[in-house]
This record gives sequence, C-alpha cells and structure tokens, in this order.
Amino acid sequence: MKQETYDGISASSHLLDDDMCGQIRRVLDRLLQDVWVRAVMDLSDKKGMEMAEFLKAFSGLNPKVHLQLYEPGECPGLEEELACEQLYPVTGLYLAETEFTGLSFRGIPGGKEINAFVIAFYNAAGAGQPLEEQVTIRIADLSQPRRLQVFVSLACHYCAETVILCQHIAALSQQIQVQMTDAGLYPSLVEKYGLERVPVIVRDDGQSLTGGKSMEEILDFMEK
Repeated sequence: MKQETYDGISASSHLLDDDMCGQIRRVLDRLLQDVWVRAVMDLSDKKGMEMAEFLKAFSGLNPKVHLQLYEPGECPGLEEELACEQLYPVTGLYLAETEFTGLSFRGIPGGKEINAFVIAFYNAAGAGQPLEEQVTIRIADLSQPRRLQVFVSLACHYCAETVILCQHIAALSQQIQVQMTDAGLYPSLVEKYGLERVPVIVRDDGQSLTGGKSMEEILDFMEK
C-alpha cells in the first residue's frame, strides 16, 4: 500500500486500551531483534480496516516492530507463503524483513488471542518462554515439514494457550508453520474441516486434534 493509504488508517484501535498498551510495551521492550509484520487485508471490508488499525496501533508501541500492509493481489508471493486462500485479513511475522518465522494469524487476534499475538513476538524475536530441555530436544528433532491451522474462538481460554504452544514450537523449528484462524470469521473453513468446537489443530494432511492439549501432546501430534 502507498504511504498515503497508511495515513488514512487510524493509529488507535478499540482493541487496545491504555493499560493493555502498557503491558504490551513491556513485552516488546524485551525483543532482541526487529520484527516485520506483513499483512494482507481488504480495507473496504470492516474487518480488514479493524485489523489495519490494530496493527498500526500495535506497531507504534515499539520501534523494533515494522509494519507492511498489502491489498489483495498486491503481493502474490506473500499470500502464497501465508496460505491466504483469498481469505482476509492474514498476517505473518518476519525477521530481517523477509525471513518468515512460520507464525501467522488469519483474522483479528482480539479478545484472549491478543495474548497469543504478543507472545508470538517474544518467542520469535526475544529470549522466548522457558522450556524443559527434553521438550527443546523434541522440537529440534522435528524433521517432517508441517503446516498447521489452529482454529479458535476469541473468547476461549484454551484456544489462546493452544496457539501459544503451537507457535512456540514453530518459532523454534524451521519445519513447522502455525496459523491462528478465527473460526467465527470463516464459515467456509469451518464447513471444510467439519469443525464442531474449538480449539482444533488441523494438519496439512487433514488430521486434527481437538481440545486444550499440553506441549507434549501437541508434539506427539506433530511427530505422527
């Protein structure tokens, strides 16, 4: 998008109040490297503009966070990398501007999913949440490339935790990509995968894992 289009996007978001902005700043201050937020959205759509405002407000909280916004069809390579399927908005986190972390979000990470969005930055570009050595070894040993979608509801506690666990694995393994998907925004995907409740982790081979799971259970699912 051209800079004048950015100028037409509000730098504030109803999803971020002053208290939450303060909490987010404290996490982003612990980043060890810059993160590029690359997103595709249709600004003529209400949800697209809502996501653009959220991302613009979020990126203004720390100079290490850089924002790149694209309109549908403007960056086909990005849409392909994020498995967009012409379902917007979709957002990916990148290091060194073009190095995909494997972490992405389809929809708007509002509600409890804001926590997952913030922690994704810390796990991808900060020291990361501590893990037991055995878990770290299992992640390092992952050899099968996997692309997973985690279907969520924005009001679901277990959903946010599932996204955090899956994306933590993706942040540490080049073999894994994990995308949060707001099931409420994409009925076509809910129908496609026959979803009845969330959270649900869907692998690229169509296999699924339903309900809140531990890191070990998620790794078992990835290793199969």
